[in-house]
Amino acid sequence: LLLMPAGAETTSREMGIALTALLTNEGWIDRLMADWSLLDQVIEETLRWESSAPLATREATEDIEVDGCPIPAGTRLMMTMTSANRDEQVYADGDRWNPDREQPVPHMAFGWGRHLCLGMHLARLEMRVALRAILERLGGLRLDPDADPPLIRGVAFRGPDELHVVWDV
Repeated sequence: LLLMPAGAETTSREMGIALTALLTNEGWIDRLMADWSLLDQVIEETLRWESSAPLATREATEDIEVDGCPIPAGTRLMMTMTSANRDEQVYADGDRWNPDREQPVPHMAFGWGRHLCLGMHLARLEMRVALRAILERLGGLRLDPDADPPLIRGVAFRGPDELHVVWDV
């Protein structure tokens, strides 16, 4: 029961990010509606491109050096997963949302190692179910042309504050 409320904020924000990506990248909703097997690619690429919880704090347990920068044991560090997930040495055109990217797309949206998110499978399942239900039930879903374009914002928790859409009745 702890997993359900624990991931509510991050998962709902990640769904907002996924919808923003789908709505601002022409043709992707139609492709997805025609081939639901693309849904996992869309979700994984969204998690890589823009994580709803992009920061992680850690403490160095020993003296290390990263890219020539010494980090003494005991140093508290704050890392951004976004930087790792968009690293141009790993992802060609890493700042661009591209579900056609070669699969699987490794990313750090859920952390790594012993700090890997316990609820990551539940989050993926919730996104699969919710995104499909939204797109199937709201035919012709598109951004409201009279509203400002959506902005993905935030530091500790990221996502669109609002997403103004219209759909066919």
